[in-house]
Amino acid sequence: MTDSMDTSTLERALRRVGEVLRYHCDIEILLVGGAAGMVTGVLARGRATTDCDVMICIPPDAMSTVERAAGTVAEEMNLSPTWLNSDVQLRLDALPDGWAQRRIHVGTFGRLRVSAASRPDLIAMKVLAGRDQDIEDPHALRIRPDDVDFVDDYLDSLGDKGTSPEQVDEARVLLQSLETHEHE
Repeated sequence: MTDSMDTSTLERALRRVGEVLRYHCDIEILLVGGAAGMVTGVLARGRATTDCDVMICIPPDAMSTVERAAGTVAEEMNLSPTWLNSDVQLRLDALPDGWAQRRIHVGTFGRLRVSAASRPDLIAMKVLAGRDQDIEDPHALRIRPDDVDFVDDYLDSLGDKGTSPEQVDEARVLLQSLETHEHE
């Protein structure tokens, strides 16, 4: 079984899920995390990931069908059975406001429409998550001053959404520790 996927493998697997998927209506999924950065080109082509995190599925009750199709693809492509999953560590309300307008269309494969979180949304969620594997990506993205402003506004909005002040404070410390660059 393959432990990690490069961008090419990830794109082939998503396309194949759309081919295998059987459902009575179109389904849209929103990718977040490293996979989102990879398929949008925000993260380097050489980047690899162990999974593909789905934060949103419309309609929500279709996610189990998508995961079953992904399981079939996992067997075909020798991937982890949970390579595509909705076990995202962030709460749904932690998505930055306005994410739907910023999302990036990755492709439509059969009845499956795949979108990915935008660069500023990815940076914001990575900073909030603050795990070791999340800290590497903002460094690779060469954070700009406008990214810092976006994430700062995002962190300000989280108090009303139930995020603990301690988690917001930890994210602010991480954000302040990131080196900023004038150009991408």
